[in-house]
Amino acid sequence: MRKILLAASAVALFLVFNACKKSGSNQPSNARTVQNFSGTYTITALTANLSGISIDLYDSLPPCERDNVIQLDTNLTAHFIDAGTPCVPPSDSTGTWSLSQNTDTIYVAGSASFIKTWDGKTLVLNNAETISGFPVIATTTLTKK
Repeated sequence: MRKILLAASAVALFLVFNACKKSGSNQPSNARTVQNFSGTYTITALTANLSGISIDLYDSLPPCERDNVIQLDTNLTAHFIDAGTPCVPPSDSTGTWSLSQNTDTIYVAGSASFIKTWDGKTLVLNNAETISGFPVIATTTLTKK
């Protein structure tokens, strides 16, 4: 009888702990929402694709730009912070950002970028440009701190 009571108590405690919900949003962290995109990012990769040729642009960025921070606030304000090694002159600025209605495009400081992937921490954006008549796709990878 004692073993049955102990087993029943253990099962009851298990059910109580599993029934409790954590407070907060029920949306997964990779849902494409203003709240989930809000945060502080650094650029971790920057490439351009021209006629099937991929060019690493991140390595050509000056060191004072590689450590910059992009902060997206929930009030749709964007801060571009010249962090780490400062550029001369510093490149701090503020702008706005928004999400398209169907959440496939993010607009930062007036520039539209197609959201290629978003896993809740890494945001990969594509921008299509035409340079000297040639189509170029720039891919920017932002990592959330």
